[in-house]
Amino acid sequence: MKNTLKQILGFSLILFFISVFATSASASTGNNSINTAHDMGYWKYSSPDTTILPEGENEAYYKFTANAGERIYVRSSYQNEYTGMKVEILNGSIGSTPINTDSLTPFIYAKADVTSASNTFYVRVSRGTYTGNMYFTVSIHDRIKSGSKEFNFTGTASNPGNPSFNLNGVDSSVITMDLTKDTTIPKKAIVKSINTRRTQTPSQGNVTHKLMSNQNQFWHTAIASTATNGSYSISLQDQLEVARIWSFKYNAKASASSTMKNVRAQISYEYDATDQF
Repeated sequence: MKNTLKQILGFSLILFFISVFATSASASTGNNSINTAHDMGYWKYSSPDTTILPEGENEAYYKFTANAGERIYVRSSYQNEYTGMKVEILNGSIGSTPINTDSLTPFIYAKADVTSASNTFYVRVSRGTYTGNMYFTVSIHDRIKSGSKEFNFTGTASNPGNPSFNLNGVDSSVITMDLTKDTTIPKKAIVKSINTRRTQTPSQGNVTHKLMSNQNQFWHTAIASTATNGSYSISLQDQLEVARIWSFKYNAKASASSTMKNVRAQISYEYDATDQF
């Protein structure tokens, strides 16, 4: 009885794997021309497509849709023997440089910016010089990632006070933070928003925070600030890189002198994942 059950179970498993392979193979081959491109649908809802490119076939095609403003990249898995393999977004970029070749998951990629309201993109994967059957997985990813981190300024900002009651107030000394060598910041990260915070000693009213990047040498005045916090109108439109030297000072209208130390900046940023490869 036990042997009979084992035989039945073994036969069932064989049928299951044959069924899975047949389904996978039928969905993964035959897309060797633009007219037979495998349709991945809207890229955000697409699933990775595993392809078998048979010996004698040189190309595999795919298509997908994307909306205006989206920035994506198409990624194909890679094996080190697939010399010359390319992934190409037609009328767009071509990727042939293998990434992470020392890892278990090397890949190549091509990227695109969507400029029209809705667009259909075609992708072509070319074999290169390898002559046997090729096996690879094609997937589509969002290039744009977000992050946020708090950074510290060095030194103490000192304000001599405003004994003459100048209506424009008096600026403090300048302190800086150098983020150019901070390896925790993604490459080419751009500021989405930035806030500064620290308590003034002694605490005073009518205090305004000011911030400058050495990228544009322009002092940004906080649109809302207190002795504790400063909030700026800096956004992605300003295209300010996070990894810069930043300067800080504050303006006070009170007559008494004051200081700010341990000043911090909370920076939210955006970056392109493909810039990190």
